[in-house]
Amino acid sequence: MRTLPAVVALAAAAAFVLQPVAPSEAAPAPRPAETTVKEVFSPDGTITRARVTLAPSSPLSARAAIQAAVAEVVPIQRTGPSSSRFDLVFVGNGYTSSQLATYDQHVVDRWDELTRIEPYRSMKESFNVWQVNVVSPQSGVDNDPSQGVQRNTALDMYFWCGNTERLLCVNESKARRYAAAAPEVDQVLAVANSTKYGGAGGGVATSSGGNAQSGGIVAHELGHSIGGLADEYDYPDDLYTGAEPSEVNVSTHSAATMSQYRLKWHSYLGQASPDGGVVGTYQGGYYHRRGVYRPTGNSLMRTLGRPFNLIGLDAVRAGIQRKTG
Repeated sequence: MRTLPAVVALAAAAAFVLQPVAPSEAAPAPRPAETTVKEVFSPDGTITRARVTLAPSSPLSARAAIQAAVAEVVPIQRTGPSSSRFDLVFVGNGYTSSQLATYDQHVVDRWDELTRIEPYRSMKESFNVWQVNVVSPQSGVDNDPSQGVQRNTALDMYFWCGNTERLLCVNESKARRYAAAAPEVDQVLAVANSTKYGGAGGGVATSSGGNAQSGGIVAHELGHSIGGLADEYDYPDDLYTGAEPSEVNVSTHSAATMSQYRLKWHSYLGQASPDGGVVGTYQGGYYHRRGVYRPTGNSLMRTLGRPFNLIGLDAVRAGIQRKTG
Protein backbone atom coordinates (compact mmCIF):
# COMPACT_ATOMS: atom_id res chain seq x y z
CA MET A 1 0.00 0.00 0.00
CA ARG A 2 1.06 3.61 -0.47
CA THR A 3 2.90 5.51 2.17
CA LEU A 4 2.19 8.74 0.26
CA PRO A 5 -1.21 8.63 -1.47
CA ALA A 6 -1.08 11.90 -3.38
CA VAL A 7 -0.21 12.11 -7.05
CA VAL A 8 2.99 14.07 -7.51
CA ALA A 9 3.49 16.17 -10.64
CA LEU A 10 7.11 16.02 -11.64
CA ALA A 11 8.76 19.08 -10.16
CA ALA A 12 11.86 18.68 -12.26
CA ALA A 13 9.88 19.56 -15.37
CA ALA A 14 9.57 23.11 -14.12
CA ALA A 15 13.33 23.45 -13.88
CA PHE A 16 13.78 23.37 -17.64
CA VAL A 17 12.75 25.86 -20.29
CA LEU A 18 11.36 23.79 -23.14
CA GLN A 19 11.49 25.16 -26.64
CA PRO A 20 8.17 25.22 -28.50
CA VAL A 21 7.77 22.68 -31.25
CA ALA A 22 6.36 23.77 -34.56
CA PRO A 23 3.21 21.93 -35.67
CA SER A 24 4.95 21.03 -38.91
CA GLU A 25 7.77 19.20 -37.10
CA ALA A 26 8.95 16.30 -39.24
CA ALA A 27 8.75 12.84 -37.74
CA PRO A 28 12.17 11.39 -36.86
CA ALA A 29 13.45 8.60 -39.07
CA PRO A 30 12.78 5.08 -37.73
CA ARG A 31 15.73 3.31 -36.18
CA PRO A 32 16.93 0.20 -38.01
CA ALA A 33 15.99 -3.23 -36.68
CA GLU A 34 18.19 -4.34 -33.78
CA THR A 35 19.32 -7.85 -32.88
CA THR A 36 19.68 -8.63 -29.18
CA VAL A 37 19.39 -11.46 -26.65
CA LYS A 38 16.32 -11.61 -24.40
CA GLU A 39 15.35 -13.87 -21.54
CA VAL A 40 12.16 -15.79 -22.34
CA PHE A 41 9.88 -16.81 -19.44
CA SER A 42 7.49 -19.75 -19.89
CA PRO A 43 4.24 -20.25 -17.92
CA ASP A 44 5.76 -23.32 -16.19
CA GLY A 45 8.52 -21.11 -14.76
CA THR A 46 11.35 -22.29 -17.00
CA ILE A 47 13.63 -19.65 -18.47
CA THR A 48 15.73 -19.62 -21.60
CA ARG A 49 17.31 -17.06 -23.89
CA ALA A 50 16.53 -16.18 -27.46
CA ARG A 51 18.31 -14.01 -29.98
CA VAL A 52 15.64 -11.78 -31.44
CA THR A 53 15.43 -9.04 -34.01
CA LEU A 54 13.42 -6.21 -32.53
CA ALA A 55 10.93 -4.40 -34.72
CA PRO A 56 12.22 -1.07 -36.09
CA SER A 57 11.12 1.75 -33.80
CA SER A 58 10.83 5.49 -34.03
CA PRO A 59 12.69 7.57 -31.45
CA LEU A 60 10.80 10.13 -29.41
CA SER A 61 10.16 13.34 -31.26
CA ALA A 62 10.84 16.63 -29.49
CA ARG A 63 7.10 16.94 -28.82
CA ALA A 64 6.95 13.46 -27.28
CA ALA A 65 9.98 14.25 -25.14
CA ILE A 66 8.14 17.24 -23.69
CA GLN A 67 5.12 15.07 -22.92
CA ALA A 68 7.33 12.54 -21.17
CA ALA A 69 9.01 15.26 -19.10
CA VAL A 70 5.68 16.26 -17.52
CA ALA A 71 4.30 12.77 -16.87
CA GLU A 72 2.70 12.42 -13.45
CA VAL A 73 4.54 10.32 -10.88
CA VAL A 74 2.78 8.46 -8.07
CA PRO A 75 4.82 7.33 -5.06
CA ILE A 76 3.70 3.77 -4.32
CA GLN A 77 6.22 3.64 -1.48
CA ARG A 78 8.73 6.23 -0.38
CA THR A 79 10.83 5.35 2.64
CA GLY A 80 13.77 7.74 2.37
CA PRO A 81 16.09 9.73 0.10
CA SER A 82 17.00 8.10 -3.20
CA SER A 83 20.68 8.39 -2.31
CA SER A 84 20.13 5.64 0.27
CA ARG A 85 17.28 3.68 -1.31
CA PHE A 86 16.87 1.37 -4.30
CA ASP A 87 14.42 3.07 -6.67
CA LEU A 88 12.07 0.91 -8.74
CA VAL A 89 10.18 2.75 -11.46
CA PHE A 90 7.09 1.32 -13.14
CA VAL A 91 5.99 2.60 -16.54
CA GLY A 92 2.76 1.44 -18.17
CA ASN A 93 1.78 0.68 -21.73
CA GLY A 94 -1.66 0.37 -23.25
CA TYR A 95 -3.50 2.14 -20.44
CA THR A 96 -5.74 4.97 -21.61
CA SER A 97 -6.53 7.98 -19.43
CA SER A 98 -9.70 6.22 -18.22
CA GLN A 99 -7.71 3.09 -17.27
CA LEU A 100 -5.16 4.61 -14.91
CA ALA A 101 -6.95 3.05 -11.93
CA THR A 102 -6.40 -0.37 -13.54
CA TYR A 103 -2.74 0.47 -14.11
CA ASP A 104 -2.45 1.59 -10.50
CA GLN A 105 -3.82 -1.76 -9.29
CA HIS A 106 -1.50 -3.71 -11.59
CA VAL A 107 1.54 -1.86 -10.23
CA VAL A 108 0.46 -2.43 -6.62
CA ASP A 109 -0.09 -6.13 -7.38
CA ARG A 110 3.40 -6.49 -8.89
CA TRP A 111 4.98 -4.78 -5.90
CA ASP A 112 3.00 -6.92 -3.43
CA GLU A 113 4.06 -10.08 -5.28
CA LEU A 114 7.70 -9.02 -5.17
CA THR A 115 7.64 -8.34 -1.43
CA ARG A 116 6.36 -11.82 -0.68
CA ILE A 117 9.78 -13.11 -1.78
CA GLU A 118 12.92 -12.95 0.37
CA PRO A 119 14.99 -10.84 0.72
CA TYR A 120 12.61 -8.23 -0.71
CA ARG A 121 10.06 -9.00 2.03
CA SER A 122 12.38 -8.36 4.97
CA MET A 123 14.13 -5.44 3.21
CA LYS A 124 10.98 -3.81 1.86
CA GLU A 125 11.78 -0.50 3.56
CA SER A 126 14.99 -0.23 1.54
CA PHE A 127 12.99 0.55 -1.62
CA ASN A 128 11.34 3.58 -3.10
CA VAL A 129 8.71 2.60 -5.65
CA TRP A 130 7.45 5.03 -8.29
CA GLN A 131 4.60 4.73 -10.76
CA VAL A 132 4.86 6.92 -13.86
CA ASN A 133 1.40 7.49 -15.32
CA VAL A 134 2.08 6.89 -18.99
CA VAL A 135 -1.12 7.39 -21.00
CA SER A 136 -1.64 5.54 -24.30
CA PRO A 137 -4.06 6.56 -27.06
CA GLN A 138 -5.38 2.98 -27.26
CA SER A 139 -5.85 0.15 -24.78
CA GLY A 140 -3.80 -3.07 -24.89
CA VAL A 141 -0.64 -4.14 -26.68
CA ASP A 142 0.26 -5.36 -30.15
CA ASN A 143 -0.33 -9.02 -31.10
CA ASP A 144 -2.74 -9.57 -28.22
CA PRO A 145 -4.88 -11.63 -28.21
CA SER A 146 -3.52 -12.80 -31.58
CA GLN A 147 -0.83 -11.94 -34.09
CA GLY A 148 -1.63 -9.03 -36.35
CA VAL A 149 -3.60 -7.01 -33.80
CA GLN A 150 -2.12 -3.51 -33.71
CA ARG A 151 -2.55 -0.86 -31.00
CA ASN A 152 -1.41 2.74 -30.85
CA THR A 153 0.42 2.79 -27.51
CA ALA A 154 2.96 4.97 -25.74
CA LEU A 155 5.77 2.40 -25.37
CA ASP A 156 5.15 0.19 -28.44
CA MET A 157 4.94 -3.04 -26.41
CA TYR A 158 4.19 -6.22 -28.32
CA PHE A 159 3.95 -9.99 -27.92
CA TRP A 160 5.51 -12.39 -30.43
CA CYS A 161 8.80 -10.52 -30.17
CA GLY A 162 11.36 -12.39 -32.25
CA ASN A 163 8.57 -14.78 -33.31
CA THR A 164 8.26 -16.04 -29.71
CA GLU A 165 4.65 -15.83 -28.55
CA ARG A 166 5.09 -14.85 -24.90
CA LEU A 167 8.18 -12.70 -25.33
CA LEU A 168 6.92 -9.19 -24.55
CA CYS A 169 9.18 -6.45 -25.90
CA VAL A 170 9.13 -2.69 -25.45
CA ASN A 171 10.68 0.39 -27.02
CA GLU A 172 13.36 0.75 -24.35
CA SER A 173 14.33 4.31 -25.24
CA LYS A 174 10.74 5.46 -24.72
CA ALA A 175 10.41 3.46 -21.50
CA ARG A 176 13.59 4.99 -20.08
CA ARG A 177 12.52 8.49 -21.07
CA TYR A 178 9.25 8.14 -19.19
CA ALA A 179 10.98 6.46 -16.25
CA ALA A 180 13.29 9.47 -15.99
CA ALA A 181 10.28 11.44 -14.75
CA ALA A 182 10.77 9.72 -11.37
CA PRO A 183 13.13 11.33 -8.85
CA GLU A 184 15.67 8.51 -9.32
CA VAL A 185 15.88 5.27 -11.34
CA ASP A 186 17.70 2.06 -10.44
CA GLN A 187 15.48 -0.41 -12.32
CA VAL A 188 12.75 0.18 -14.92
CA LEU A 189 9.78 -2.20 -15.01
CA ALA A 190 7.41 -1.86 -17.98
CA VAL A 191 3.89 -3.17 -17.33
CA ALA A 192 1.57 -4.07 -20.21
CA ASN A 193 -2.21 -3.76 -20.06
CA SER A 194 -2.80 -7.43 -20.77
CA THR A 195 -3.94 -10.58 -18.97
CA LYS A 196 -1.78 -12.80 -21.18
CA TYR A 197 1.27 -14.34 -19.52
CA GLY A 198 4.48 -12.86 -20.83
CA GLY A 199 7.52 -10.74 -20.20
CA ALA A 200 11.18 -10.22 -20.97
CA GLY A 201 14.37 -9.61 -19.07
CA GLY A 202 16.90 -6.85 -19.50
CA GLY A 203 17.63 -3.30 -18.43
CA VAL A 204 13.94 -2.60 -18.93
CA ALA A 205 12.15 -5.71 -17.66
CA THR A 206 8.61 -6.29 -18.91
CA SER A 207 5.59 -8.19 -17.61
CA SER A 208 1.85 -8.37 -18.13
CA GLY A 209 0.01 -6.25 -15.61
CA GLY A 210 -3.11 -8.39 -15.47
CA ASN A 211 -1.43 -11.80 -15.12
CA ALA A 212 -0.37 -12.83 -11.61
CA GLN A 213 2.19 -15.35 -12.89
CA SER A 214 4.18 -12.56 -14.50
CA GLY A 215 5.22 -11.10 -11.15
CA GLY A 216 8.11 -13.54 -10.71
CA ILE A 217 9.90 -11.94 -13.65
CA VAL A 218 10.55 -8.83 -11.54
CA ALA A 219 12.10 -10.83 -8.69
CA HIS A 220 14.39 -12.68 -11.10
CA GLU A 221 15.52 -9.53 -12.90
CA LEU A 222 16.36 -7.78 -9.65
CA GLY A 223 18.58 -10.75 -8.86
CA HIS A 224 20.64 -9.61 -11.83
CA SER A 225 20.51 -5.84 -11.31
CA ILE A 226 20.81 -5.74 -7.50
CA GLY A 227 22.69 -8.94 -6.68
CA GLY A 228 24.84 -9.23 -9.79
CA LEU A 229 23.70 -12.85 -10.08
CA ALA A 230 24.18 -15.04 -13.12
CA ASP A 231 21.43 -17.15 -14.63
CA GLU A 232 21.55 -20.73 -13.37
CA TYR A 233 19.61 -22.38 -16.19
CA ASP A 234 21.66 -24.61 -18.47
CA TYR A 235 20.45 -23.96 -21.99
CA PRO A 236 20.83 -23.40 -24.88
CA ASP A 237 24.52 -24.46 -24.97
CA ASP A 238 26.35 -27.68 -24.09
CA LEU A 239 29.97 -27.54 -22.83
CA TYR A 240 31.37 -24.44 -21.13
CA THR A 241 35.08 -23.94 -21.85
CA GLY A 242 35.49 -20.31 -20.82
CA ALA A 243 37.21 -18.65 -17.88
CA GLU A 244 35.89 -18.72 -14.31
CA PRO A 245 32.75 -16.52 -14.27
CA SER A 246 32.88 -13.40 -12.12
CA GLU A 247 29.36 -13.89 -10.70
CA VAL A 248 29.19 -15.41 -7.22
CA ASN A 249 26.60 -18.10 -8.03
CA VAL A 250 28.24 -19.99 -10.92
CA SER A 251 31.65 -21.63 -11.07
CA THR A 252 33.85 -24.01 -13.01
CA HIS A 253 35.17 -25.45 -9.72
CA SER A 254 33.88 -28.63 -8.09
CA ALA A 255 32.90 -28.74 -4.42
CA ALA A 256 36.19 -30.46 -3.56
CA THR A 257 38.24 -27.74 -5.26
CA MET A 258 36.18 -24.98 -3.65
CA SER A 259 36.64 -26.51 -0.22
CA GLN A 260 40.37 -27.08 -0.66
CA TYR A 261 41.18 -23.61 -1.98
CA ARG A 262 38.37 -21.64 -0.27
CA LEU A 263 36.79 -20.54 -3.54
CA LYS A 264 33.37 -19.07 -4.40
CA TRP A 265 30.65 -20.50 -2.12
CA HIS A 266 32.98 -22.82 -0.16
CA SER A 267 31.65 -21.52 3.18
CA TYR A 268 28.08 -22.50 2.24
CA LEU A 269 28.80 -26.10 1.20
CA GLY A 270 26.56 -28.60 2.98
CA GLN A 271 24.15 -25.99 4.36
CA ALA A 272 20.39 -26.31 3.87
CA SER A 273 19.08 -23.83 1.30
CA PRO A 274 15.62 -22.15 1.10
CA ASP A 275 15.05 -23.56 -2.39
CA GLY A 276 15.42 -27.14 -1.10
CA GLY A 277 18.30 -29.53 -0.57
CA VAL A 278 21.79 -28.51 0.43
CA VAL A 279 24.39 -26.26 -1.14
CA GLY A 280 26.87 -28.13 -3.30
CA THR A 281 28.00 -28.02 -6.92
CA TYR A 282 25.27 -29.02 -9.37
CA GLN A 283 26.23 -29.58 -12.99
CA GLY A 284 24.79 -27.05 -15.43
CA GLY A 285 24.21 -23.31 -15.38
CA TYR A 286 25.33 -20.08 -17.04
CA TYR A 287 23.53 -21.23 -20.25
CA HIS A 288 25.57 -24.46 -20.45
CA ARG A 289 24.72 -28.06 -19.56
CA ARG A 290 28.29 -29.09 -18.72
CA GLY A 291 31.52 -27.51 -17.52
CA VAL A 292 29.97 -25.07 -15.05
CA TYR A 293 28.22 -25.52 -11.69
CA ARG A 294 25.42 -23.82 -9.75
CA PRO A 295 25.03 -23.93 -5.94
CA THR A 296 21.66 -25.74 -5.69
CA GLY A 297 19.28 -27.78 -7.76
CA ASN A 298 16.60 -25.23 -8.61
CA SER A 299 16.60 -21.63 -7.40
CA LEU A 300 14.89 -18.46 -8.65
CA MET A 301 17.82 -17.75 -10.95
CA ARG A 302 16.97 -21.01 -12.73
CA THR A 303 13.16 -21.22 -12.51
CA LEU A 304 10.49 -18.62 -11.70
CA GLY A 305 8.38 -19.30 -8.64
CA ARG A 306 11.32 -20.66 -6.64
CA PRO A 307 13.13 -18.97 -3.72
CA PHE A 308 16.67 -17.68 -4.02
CA ASN A 309 19.31 -20.10 -2.80
CA LEU A 310 21.56 -19.06 0.10
CA ILE A 311 24.20 -17.58 -2.20
CA GLY A 312 21.61 -15.57 -4.13
CA LEU A 313 19.91 -14.36 -0.95
CA ASP A 314 23.13 -13.00 0.49
CA ALA A 315 24.17 -11.42 -2.82
CA VAL A 316 20.88 -9.53 -3.18
CA ARG A 317 20.97 -8.46 0.48
CA ALA A 318 24.51 -7.17 0.00
CA GLY A 319 23.51 -5.31 -3.17
CA ILE A 320 20.67 -3.56 -1.36
CA GLN A 321 22.89 -2.72 1.60
CA ARG A 322 25.54 -1.20 -0.66
CA LYS A 323 22.95 1.32 -1.82
CA THR A 324 21.14 1.87 1.46
CA GLY A 325 24.13 1.83 3.82
